[in-house]
Amino acid sequence: MIGLNRTKKTNPIGFASFLFGLTFLTQLFQAFNTKYYNLGTTALITFAWASAAKIVFIVVDWLNDIIFSAISERINTKWGKRAPWLVIGSVFIPLFIFLTYFVDSKTPFTPTGFGLYYIFISILFENASTVMYTSYNALFPTLFDTTNERNKASMFKHIFEAIGMGACFVLTPILIDEVHMTYWHLSLLYSVPYFVTLIIMFRSSRLQDDVKASVSNRVKFSIKETMKDAFTDKSFIFYNLAQSATAAIMALVITLYQMYFKFVIKMESGGFMESLCYIVIFVCLLVSLPIWRIVIKKFGHVKVWLTNFTLMPFVLLILLIPTDYVSGMIILSIIAIGFGGTMSPPDMIFAEIIDLDKLKHHVSREAALGSIGNLIQRVSVIISAIFVLALTKITGYESAEVPGRNPEITFRIAFGVIMPAIALFGTVCAWLFYKFSKEDRKMLHALKKKSLDQTTEVSINDIINDNTTTIDEVIKNDFSWDLDDQSNQNKDTPSEDKSEDNSNDQQKQ
Repeated sequence: MIGLNRTKKTNPIGFASFLFGLTFLTQLFQAFNTKYYNLGTTALITFAWASAAKIVFIVVDWLNDIIFSAISERINTKWGKRAPWLVIGSVFIPLFIFLTYFVDSKTPFTPTGFGLYYIFISILFENASTVMYTSYNALFPTLFDTTNERNKASMFKHIFEAIGMGACFVLTPILIDEVHMTYWHLSLLYSVPYFVTLIIMFRSSRLQDDVKASVSNRVKFSIKETMKDAFTDKSFIFYNLAQSATAAIMALVITLYQMYFKFVIKMESGGFMESLCYIVIFVCLLVSLPIWRIVIKKFGHVKVWLTNFTLMPFVLLILLIPTDYVSGMIILSIIAIGFGGTMSPPDMIFAEIIDLDKLKHHVSREAALGSIGNLIQRVSVIISAIFVLALTKITGYESAEVPGRNPEITFRIAFGVIMPAIALFGTVCAWLFYKFSKEDRKMLHALKKKSLDQTTEVSINDIINDNTTTIDEVIKNDFSWDLDDQSNQNKDTPSEDKSEDNSNDQQKQ
C-alpha cells in the first residue's frame, strides 16, 4: 500500500489535504440537504420530518461509532488498523450523497415516503461518514508525536477543512443557480478532489507509525474495559461534554443557517450575494488560523481552548443584532475569526488524552476512545434539536412555504438565545476538564522530555517501550509547576509547553 514503505516522517500538509476533499464533498450533504428537502420551491418534507431525521441520525451515530470502533481496534493488518478502512469506505460517501439528491418533486413518493427516504439515506451517509472520519482522526495521534508536530498538523488540517467548507458553500449556489447544474451532478464533480486528496494523503503518510502503535500494545483490547475506563475518567467526560456544546452549535448552524439568512438578515437564497457572504466569512476564518497557531504557541493549546469557551456565550449573543445583509456579514465575520480559535486545540487535547490512555493502560485504542467521545458529544446535539423542534412548533414554522406567524423571531431566538445557552454549558464543562486533567498533563509532559537538559519531545511509543522509565517514578516526583503558565518560554525551544523549562531548573536545583 502507498505510504507503507515511506521512511520520512508524515508530511503534515499532505496528510491534512485529505480533509479538504472530505469536507468539500460531505458538506454538500450536511449543509444543503435541509435546503433541498425543506426550503426549496417545492418542499419535499416538513421541518418536523427534518428534525426527526436529525435525532435518528444521531442515535444511529451512537451505535455505529461504538460498533465500528470495536471492529477497527480488533483488526490488525500489515497496513495498520486505519488505512484499509479508508480505502474500503471511500466509495460509499460519494454514492450516498448521489442518492440523496437523485430524488426530486417528480419522484413518485408520498410525503411520508419522502420523509422515510430522507431518514434512510441520512443513516446510510452517517455509517459511511463514521468509517472515514473515525479512521482518519485515529491516525492523527499515531502519525504525529510531539506538541509542535501536532500544532502544525492541526493548523494545516483546519486550513484545508475551512477551504473545503468555503469552496462548497461558495461554489454550490453559483453552480446550482447560475450554471443550472443539479445537486447530483455536483456529487459526482466534488468526488474528484475527494479521491485525489485521499491518494495524496496515503503518499504523504508513514503508515508504519500506525503499525508500531499497535505492536506496542501490552494488553489485549476490550471494548468493555475501554468504556469502563472512559466513563470513569472525569477529564475525558468533561472534555467531550464541552466539545458536545461545539458540536451542537455547529449542527444548528448547518441545519438552520439558510433560514437565518432568509428570515433574519433578509438574504435571498442562491446566486452571487449568497456566495459573496460565504467568501467573506471563510476568508476571515482562513486568515485567523495561522494567527491562532501563533497564539497557541505562546500561551498553550489548553489555555487558548479554555479562553475561547469562556468568551463564546457572549460572542454568540451578538447574533441577535443583525437586521440586514451588511450587518449580518459583519457579525458573522467577527464570529468566524473567533471560531478559528476553537478548531486546532481539540486535536491537540484529544491526542494528549490518547497518549495518557496508552501510558496508563498499555493498549492502542484511538478509534474506540474517539467513538465514545463522539457518543458523549452527541448528547447536546439531540437536546438542541429537540429545543429547536419545540420552538418551531410554538411559532408555527413548517417550511419556507408555511413559515408560521413570525419566522424572523423563530430563527433569531434559535441563533441568538439557544446557541449562547449551549455555549454556556460548554464553558462550565471546559473549566471542569481543566481542573480534573491538570495533574495528568503535568505527568505526560514530564515523561515526553528526553532529559532534564532538553526540551525535545519523544514518541509516546518510545516511552512505553522504554523499560528504564516508569510512570510511577515520574508520579513520585513533586511537579509543582503549572503547564498552562507559559509566559516565560525560551523563544528558541521547539516545544509548545513553556512552563517545563522552569520545571527543569527547579529539578536541577
